[in-house]
Amino acid sequence: MTPNYELDSTRSLVQKFKNAAHDAEKSLSNGQYQQAMAQFYEASVSADEMTERFLLLLMRTAPSDAYRTLLIEFLSWRLRYFATQYDYHLSVAQTLTGLPREEWIARLETILVFSQSLVTKFLSILKESENANVVFRIRDLLKDWVDGIRELINKLQIWGISSTQAAQVLEWALDNGLDS
Repeated sequence: MTPNYELDSTRSLVQKFKNAAHDAEKSLSNGQYQQAMAQFYEASVSADEMTERFLLLLMRTAPSDAYRTLLIEFLSWRLRYFATQYDYHLSVAQTLTGLPREEWIARLETILVFSQSLVTKFLSILKESENANVVFRIRDLLKDWVDGIRELINKLQIWGISSTQAAQVLEWALDNGLDS
């Protein structure tokens, strides 16, 4: 049975999401774009936290290790999708100049943030998992992800394109011990 404080915390988080999304829509319709951006961001953070809670719940309540492994495989392919999108967006950016190039780099950076968010979910699962197969799969996937970020940064440098976001994501990964 779920403790009351967890249930209350979840309800509070859902309400926080609803309020932020509602307030953001209201700000957007009133032309208060900066305020809307901040509120949409707050709503997205709440949604991301709920996603993590659901994933952990799925891992805890899975009927067998096979189900846990399947969930990890599903999520790992989502992370691989993001990693493939880095190269796609970078390739498109290479064909452009000026503002269009900057827009494609901004898209790439957004995908980097999405992948980082998914990696945080893997880290939470990794901390709770006692299944050696799940731990091995996650560690292997995270190593590949960090290698992909390094490769992306290398390509950006070679092509003379800067991305502070890519460097920050790599720094975050290294700070969280994902390089081993």
